[in-house]
Order: sequence, then structure tokens, then C-alpha cells
Amino acid sequence: MSERIIDELHAKSNRPQKKKPRTYREIARKAYLSLVKLRRPSNRKRRAGIRQQLQFLQRNLNHIKAMLTEYPLGTPIPLPNWLLRRY
Repeated sequence: MSERIIDELHAKSNRPQKKKPRTYREIARKAYLSLVKLRRPSNRKRRAGIRQQLQFLQRNLNHIKAMLTEYPLGTPIPLPNWLLRRY
């Protein structure tokens, strides 16, 4: 969902010529699938996978926070309500 929020904010940004922040959605999906496909992942692999996914999410949340600073206080954020609730 965080990638979708980044996509929406970038599309509705006042400065569309600015480059979209880098997300690792393909890499994160591949890492998730490689862990899920294991029959019984060890605790070490499971913890490493969770840590990696949380780092991807933290990076995306930092990008979202930086993109939201472009909107002054009181102005509506151009996101659908369901995305705002998820954020």
C-alpha cells in the first residue's frame, strides 16, 4: 500500500517533473515470495525476512513524509479516504 500512496502523491504533485522516489517493490515482492515458499524457514531466515520488509516499509514511509511536507497545514491531501486511513 505504501507504494500506491507514493504513486498517487507523485501523480498529483504540483511538480510532476520531479523524479518519483525509488521504491523496491519488485525486490520486496521477490524476497517475500522466496521466504514464503520455504517449507519451514528457520528463525534466522524468518527474522531476516521480516527485518528486510520493515526496512522497505520504513524507506517508503520516509518518502511519503517528505512528499507530504509540500502541502502546507490546512490544505487537503490529494489521496482517497481509504488510502489516508491506511497511511
